[in-house]
Amino acid sequence: MIRIMILDDEAIYLEKERKITHSFFARKGIEHRIEVFQSWEWFIAGLKEERFDLYILDIEMSGKNGLEVAREIRRYYADPTMIFITNYMDYAVDAYEVNTYRYIPKTKMEEKLPEAYESLLPELMKREEQYYVIEKKGEIEKIAYSDIYYMRKEGKYVVIVHRFGESKIRKSMIHFQEELKSREFLSVDKGMMVNIRHIMKVKDYEIFMRDGVRIPVGITKYTGVKNAVADFWRSEP
Repeated sequence: MIRIMILDDEAIYLEKERKITHSFFARKGIEHRIEVFQSWEWFIAGLKEERFDLYILDIEMSGKNGLEVAREIRRYYADPTMIFITNYMDYAVDAYEVNTYRYIPKTKMEEKLPEAYESLLPELMKREEQYYVIEKKGEIEKIAYSDIYYMRKEGKYVVIVHRFGESKIRKSMIHFQEELKSREFLSVDKGMMVNIRHIMKVKDYEIFMRDGVRIPVGITKYTGVKNAVADFWRSEP
């Protein structure tokens, strides 16, 4: 399923964007879910709860503009796909600074929005969120891979540090890494793994993470870690 969030403080445009979006994916026979917001406050509350595949943003709104909202999205997620739809062309350069996929004038969205979706479709269809499930006595927890920042070994436990806090599982790090089966998780030192998607910088034997934490890299692993991060970033769209 493709999940889409749309934000526009003008109801008439919000409904138009929803209809164009629904029509495109329905015509393609693709299962999809669209969440629409006329308030940026509710939009931000929604994005904190769940990662979406595509964000459609108006730029000029009362209280907070779309560029500020885009920066909020990038605070929570490593590689969001965002499209701006607006009447204000003055923001075009700034929009690309927050890694916007397309910048579409509202007067042309009937034509240009489906074109953007068509171009994005192969990548959107490729994305399928993976989850790690922790089962304990009396409870079960599901953590999205994209929400995991890093993992550290503590005694007989692996502590998973993620967007919503920390979770513990009684398991060896090697066994845990084998279960994940994903190239986005990288061993950087004895008893420490990180999610490459949340690495912001690698410098002076340290990894700078999205949540502000600095993680030391083992001397023997440093070159390999730098190369792995660079290769991963180059391969990402």
